[in-house]
Amino acid sequence: MLALALVFQIGFRAFAQPAVGPLVNMVLIMSGALVGTLSGIIVGCLTPLIAFFVGIMPKFHLVPFIMIGNALLVVVFNYIRNRVSKWGDYLGLVGAAFVKFIWLAFSVRYLIKLFIPKVPEKLIIALSLPQLYTALVGGFLAVLIIKMLPENIFNKS
Repeated sequence: MLALALVFQIGFRAFAQPAVGPLVNMVLIMSGALVGTLSGIIVGCLTPLIAFFVGIMPKFHLVPFIMIGNALLVVVFNYIRNRVSKWGDYLGLVGAAFVKFIWLAFSVRYLIKLFIPKVPEKLIIALSLPQLYTALVGGFLAVLIIKMLPENIFNKS
């Protein structure tokens, strides 16, 4: 799953956030659903780190905040998915997308300023509402794919 996320991140970088964001979020949700929460968290933590090292992400200060946002996406999705029977995937997706969005929007406005005194407006915009859209679109794609897969391939952790 990490390799797939990196293919999207590195191979599609010319398409920027509107294409890459949903695809990476799709992989994060699928990682959590298919191989477990911890595996999804690992993928979610490695993708921003690798993005920094290959030059996709300009500032290292953002990496921990994006790692946490990705981890929240996976944890909240799997938590709700595993506890709600009928609409768990959809409720998990919406809840997870909103938690990630709120975390990143809060972080870029208040926490990142501890490391970058003058946060560029372009960065504030990129880590705000577009994060909600990319998480919802990517999560919706993931749920569609998950629904098509046989139940016996999922790790229930």
